[in-house]
Amino acid sequence: MQASSSGIPPTSAGSKSADTSEIIAIIHKKASSGRRRMDPTSEWDCNDCEDEFYPQHVKERNRWSGAAYRGDWDEIFSVFLSRPWSITAPRSRLTNWNPQIVAEESTMMGRFANSRRLYTKKELQMKNHRRSGYTVLHQAAYCNASEEIIGGLVALGCYRRLASKDGRPVDIARARGFTNLIPLLEPPPDRLPNISDEQMEKIQTHLNEVVKEESRNLFKLETMTMIDLKIFREVEKIWMPVPGMYGVSISSVVLGGTTGR
Repeated sequence: MQASSSGIPPTSAGSKSADTSEIIAIIHKKASSGRRRMDPTSEWDCNDCEDEFYPQHVKERNRWSGAAYRGDWDEIFSVFLSRPWSITAPRSRLTNWNPQIVAEESTMMGRFANSRRLYTKKELQMKNHRRSGYTVLHQAAYCNASEEIIGGLVALGCYRRLASKDGRPVDIARARGFTNLIPLLEPPPDRLPNISDEQMEKIQTHLNEVVKEESRNLFKLETMTMIDLKIFREVEKIWMPVPGMYGVSISSVVLGGTTGR
């Protein structure tokens, strides 16, 4: 998700307003109630190429990833005040926002929770190009965001086991000495304790081959990122749509996990 060619995000904890604190409180309340009508965080967007999306979607995704890169948490959480896929005025121009609407939008915002930065096809085709794999939680860990922000992002549904080029969010915080964030970023109990890392790698390799074959070359490794099966140590089910085909649905139960949380 890093939005700079240097690949080095800012180091400040970023901004946060009183409204953002209230929105985070609503996220926690909704997450603890278990009343989500659907969980968009269970969708893995494999496409990393902005050339293959509508311009409006690219603009909204760039708004999100840019705010995460800057550590602008007010901007991140202001997405709750707008409909998904729409380009709205900055948060400072919005008035009379309704906490109930925010609660409903939190479900929709989940789709961005684990999204990565988009690149142009030219960038992706560069010989030495390496995708960062950063999500907003990786950025928050890197920027030493407040414990309140980290807690809000985790409650939103950000994956704590998802690795970027610099490791998981907890690895980034530990490497940068932000020890106060480590307890919040530590992954939840393993849903697949009976599957070793070596076995998971073999399953991952098999999945990669199956998707590539079944998609009839619609899944393009040069512009797409395959779902990392280690995420299933944290979540139960994920849907991975593939442009041009229906997509792939995977469950931790199928992989040999438990049905409990």
